[in-house]
Amino acid sequence: MKVGDLVKFDYVNGHTRSINNKLALYLGDKPIYREDGVVVNNFEVWIIGEDCPTICDGSMKRWLRVHEVESR
Repeated sequence: MKVGDLVKFDYVNGHTRSINNKLALYLGDKPIYREDGVVVNNFEVWIIGEDCPTICDGSMKRWLRVHEVESR
């Protein structure tokens, strides 16, 4: 997966209705570097139809797939 890819979240669970089965534009990794030296691995997507990007925990990538667009 690379910056600019159209991606789709799989069904994660009932508590993640805002991202379940949604299409998004993958914006890349967005790690947080804490003062105590810990790096929190996150990534950013722009969910289609939303007003602003969303930052997701890095572990959410396992439910993310590159969406293949049909050519006509």
